Amino acid sequence: MTAVTETASGPGYDPAELRANLMLADAGVLLCVLAQLTGDAGVLERFGRKIEFVADPPEQVGVTDRETLAALAEEIVAALAAPSPDAAERAVDRDFFAQLLRWGLGSEVDDEQVDLLLEQGGFRPSQPTLPRTVEIPQTTSMAIIGAGIAGIAVALAAAEAGVTFQIFDRNDEVGGTWLTTTYPGIGVDTPSAYYSLSREVNPGWTNYYPQGAEYQSYLVALADKHRLRDHIRFRTEVEALWWDEARNQWEIHTVDGGGVREVSHASVVVTAAGYLNRPRWPDVKGRDTFAGVSVHSAQWDSSLDLAGKKVAVIGAGCTAVQIVDACVDEVEHLTVFQRQPHWVAPRKRLTDDVPDHRRYLGTHLPYYAKWHRLKSYWGTADNNYKVILQDPEWAAEHLSISPANDVLLQLCLGYIDRMFGAGSELAKKVTPDFAPYGKRIIRDPGGYYAALTRDHVDVEAAEPAEINARGIVTADGRQIDLDVIIYATGYHLDFLSTVDIRGRDGRKLADEWGDSPRAYRGGTVPGFPNLFITSAPNYSPGHGAGANFSMEVLAHYIIECLQLMALRGATTIEVTREAFESYVDGIDDAMSRTVWCHTPNAHTYYRSGSGRVVVATPFRLVDLWQQHRAPIEEDFVLR
Repeated sequence: MTAVTETASGPGYDPAELRANLMLADAGVLLCVLAQLTGDAGVLERFGRKIEFVADPPEQVGVTDRETLAALAEEIVAALAAPSPDAAERAVDRDFFAQLLRWGLGSEVDDEQVDLLLEQGGFRPSQPTLPRTVEIPQTTSMAIIGAGIAGIAVALAAAEAGVTFQIFDRNDEVGGTWLTTTYPGIGVDTPSAYYSLSREVNPGWTNYYPQGAEYQSYLVALADKHRLRDHIRFRTEVEALWWDEARNQWEIHTVDGGGVREVSHASVVVTAAGYLNRPRWPDVKGRDTFAGVSVHSAQWDSSLDLAGKKVAVIGAGCTAVQIVDACVDEVEHLTVFQRQPHWVAPRKRLTDDVPDHRRYLGTHLPYYAKWHRLKSYWGTADNNYKVILQDPEWAAEHLSISPANDVLLQLCLGYIDRMFGAGSELAKKVTPDFAPYGKRIIRDPGGYYAALTRDHVDVEAAEPAEINARGIVTADGRQIDLDVIIYATGYHLDFLSTVDIRGRDGRKLADEWGDSPRAYRGGTVPGFPNLFITSAPNYSPGHGAGANFSMEVLAHYIIECLQLMALRGATTIEVTREAFESYVDGIDDAMSRTVWCHTPNAHTYYRSGSGRVVVATPFRLVDLWQQHRAPIEEDFVLR
């Protein structure tokens, strides 16, 4: 990982090479970079009128004539050679930055978004909200459960605030999902330019949607750079968290790789484990009788060789799509069993390889990688919010739920028609009967739909009826002989259900939640003081951005809660029942207008056993960000 620094140039900087790469770049981004390097908003007037923006979904790209581009390049080279002494401070001035957004993002931006965009672009760190007139006590200790991206984000925020912390992780390395999940083709389905921490923008991604190993390397580099290993207890699983009323601390019950159990204490606990951890195996008759190789995508055997094998993939979600795309050329025959098809969006580029000029400029040109991070965020963030909102009149007469939702539906339908032929049997098999976003949208890695058209690939539009020693019996009674069965059947939805969490008076979190987990801001629950849940119910962005957004927002909020405790001389913070219920009622009211409540036929892990949508947030990202700027004091009991 190469972090971006706002210096004039990096190692090996050569003006001629820089000019050549600048001539390949987005003119709108270069205009913003020039303004920030010089601190001069006047360049917007001089160059802006000559730049047009063309759609390159989900972004808008700035283009201009070569003469103007060359002039931009020359002024950037000159600005790097003779930096303005006060430009760096002006570059992140809110009003100045707001003037740049139209040119950097290619669209008008409401003022309510400006402060959020300053952070999400990595131009400015998260700003303290509450007064820092009293320091968080040195006696405050934080236990972080999990060393994936959420745990890392919280750890960095704690370190910055001077809070002592320790991370517990059951694995022997950082990374979480990206460490343990290694099936063929695994990759990030959020653009790489954005799917990072805003404080650590990585200009060196080789792929617009990097493979899992590259993302894992990014997380390892973060841990190394910030010396997080000094704070991590690897190969240590947290079995229970019990509130100790006498000590006003949490008891942390752990077991290490050798089976040794231990109890430690911390005043604050942050759970940074995701809710998709335990592989879900389908309940199919005879599953254990298969004589060949059975493997779940979450527990991939790296020694498994699929070359020349007769293989079945059970599943049609993102994981199945990536596996099929990756292995179709290896296998002798492939059968895909889909319980329910997903909407699949086409890849917009011929290749996902990041162009050399993007990587070069990201490393050598200040602000450049940050603008591309921001463009990547903006293209799929609140601009996309209308896609999940139902228009009742429209939905009454269409499969889609609104005109905005229909744009995506038509894009996906067009892709189906191009790849399979309109009205063909295969087209019918892969076409969903619910609106887009009823289940999570899948991005074709580049070869999934094409793979389904191959002569040695079959698609079964049903789950297996039975499994026997030879293979799978289909729903209509056919025997398919197999060498390997791959279960891409997802995970159990675990909101901390594998950890014994007991709050005040021994109340179990599992009993509080039942089959409908709920939480207030910060993943807080009444009766469970000083407990923050990063992968909280109704906290995952459902229409855009990524988990990195919500994790950074929550890391900020947790520190603000600790600051409020310090200001009031309190040792515990606990949300009131009234505030909790009111907030959850607001979630349910907003959720009632979203696609997830109007596509009941879509099988999705977003719903709990009760049928309530418990994963996605129904709010805009800017609303979620605003909700977590600072705790509302009257919503808490501080003791």
